[in-house]
Amino acid sequence: MIIASIAMEELALSHILNAEGEKLQYILGTLPGTKPCAGPQEVLAVNKSIAALLEAVAENQILLKSKLEKVLEVCPLPPPPCPPPAPPCSPPCPRPCPGRPEPCEKSALQLAGQREGMLWNRGCRLPWRRRVLRGDSIRWSDEAPTQIRLNPGKAYSVQYTLNVCAMHPSEETGAILLRQTPCGAFTETLPLRFSMERFSGKPQTLRHAAVLYPCMENGGEAELSLVLDAKSPLCVERAAMDVAEV
Repeated sequence: MIIASIAMEELALSHILNAEGEKLQYILGTLPGTKPCAGPQEVLAVNKSIAALLEAVAENQILLKSKLEKVLEVCPLPPPPCPPPAPPCSPPCPRPCPGRPEPCEKSALQLAGQREGMLWNRGCRLPWRRRVLRGDSIRWSDEAPTQIRLNPGKAYSVQYTLNVCAMHPSEETGAILLRQTPCGAFTETLPLRFSMERFSGKPQTLRHAAVLYPCMENGGEAELSLVLDAKSPLCVERAAMDVAEV
């Protein structure tokens, strides 16, 4: 959990650095569709502000590095790799052969967007189509294409990539959420925030990754879905999501 929190802090710092870079590009007029909007003194003032923030980020990085080293000193060693499977019985056995190890394959699911050029409205869950599914702790069906059903007693890695564009030019901001049902089945994940202004020209690529750790000892299946939180809809050109048991 501590290592996951360090990773989340690193992700938050990356968003801060990206925002500072875009702010400097904006006042210099190097962002697409913008022109210089500040004089020399204002540019120097913004540069000074960014330099101060970078110093603070660097100090935070030193603290995170020290924190991670301390955790790794007491972190238990990973389990040994699974032994190779036993050779098949000859003749075939009606039941498992003695000494044959239990299968150790983890569950995994690979999804793609249901179709290209799909309109994604606020509060709606993104529908998917299955590419690969193995294991029994992750479930997905055509009857509920927006929902990924997970065993709430296990941990999962989730990553998705979206190629999207805005339907109308806008200066508003939005977010993409990994919504859990029931709420609190897993640890909370940070939303992927973006600016609609970036999508007004051509499709842009959004990528996000997270690790879900279980918070419930008992209960039925938990559902995971990708939800848009923005006033204006997005056009989803392509989408892909991978969910894997860890």
